[in-house]
Amino acid sequence: MQNKSDWFYYLLLSFSAIFWGSSFIFTKHLLDLASPMVIVFSRLVIAVLFFACICFIFYRKDMKIDSQDIRTIVSFSFYEPFLYFICETYSLTYCDASIVSIIVATIPIATAFLSIFYFKENFTWLNLTGVVTTVVGITIMIFPSLASASMSAKGVIWAFCAVFASVGYTYFVRKLPGKYNPVVVVTYQNLTGLILFTPLIFLTSGKGELAHQMYNLFLTSNIIYVILLAIFCSTLAFMFYLLGIRRFGVGKSAIFTNFIPIVTAILSLFLLKESFPWYKILGIVTVIGGIFLVQKKRKVRGES
Repeated sequence: MQNKSDWFYYLLLSFSAIFWGSSFIFTKHLLDLASPMVIVFSRLVIAVLFFACICFIFYRKDMKIDSQDIRTIVSFSFYEPFLYFICETYSLTYCDASIVSIIVATIPIATAFLSIFYFKENFTWLNLTGVVTTVVGITIMIFPSLASASMSAKGVIWAFCAVFASVGYTYFVRKLPGKYNPVVVVTYQNLTGLILFTPLIFLTSGKGELAHQMYNLFLTSNIIYVILLAIFCSTLAFMFYLLGIRRFGVGKSAIFTNFIPIVTAILSLFLLKESFPWYKILGIVTVIGGIFLVQKKRKVRGES
């Protein structure tokens, strides 16, 4: 039987997927104005400034991190957002998005094996079947585009590196003690990511080009999208995901990331007026069914 309080954490994990799924819509609007690297850098700047102020005002006593845990925070911050974003961006350079989506959808499978064999979390064959089912559902959603998709070995390797980065992030997040406030943890995560991205942004963009792109992003008509990415996608989504991991473990929390393409598809229907054929509906139903299987608990003998 599911604990009633579990549903609160399911809701948080669902919001994480909603925020991450909406990030593709917000980013798509901004890609005509700046490169992906500059967009991520800008959203991290806003996220760090905003939530650092919140931490100093409301969580000043919680900001101290034990020395042995600093390395853990730096490690998972390196894996995500820094390494994951770089790998995903380069994979999309060499492969179509449909190919990358399928590979990225295997993250919960890799995470499930991490949770079973390393963290010894309770993960049944029914749960593992649910993980595979969600990947099948995503494949159904984008199947027509797979037929004409282009791919290369480089792109596939970069995409699997993104999977590795996501699993690395989850591994180190799971090792962080639960005593730290998630607001403080994610603020340090974004700060570390910003520090790592800063030299890279100057290496990949000329000063004039960078200034022009930043100016475009911070115009009144565009800044709202950067703020939404910073507050909801770069911060609140990670906070809710961290709380979900603390509650359910890495395997059962990671599966909610496969909600992301569903959110993107639904928002694209209403905001971008994209088509919504029957196979997307079938894929969504399959993914949701798989997620329910992952969360299914082993029934204890004698339990009604």
